[in-house]
Amino acid sequence: MRGGKRAGAGRKKLPDHLRRELFTIRLPQWMISQLKAKGQIGYFIEELLAKQDILNPPDDYDINK
Repeated sequence: MRGGKRAGAGRKKLPDHLRRELFTIRLPQWMISQLKAKGQIGYFIEELLAKQDILNPPDDYDINK
């Protein structure tokens, strides 16, 4: 047998409160270019906010993912 769905295969779904959502903001071009140089903007901002104690992440949130 080849291909097809298999029980238990694939990535497990995240809980609703941990799913990433599109959020649009306006920033000056100089900020955007510097953020892009650091890598993916969304992940970079997420890491900054979580590690700087600006926000309180839920207990099951893993910043290293």
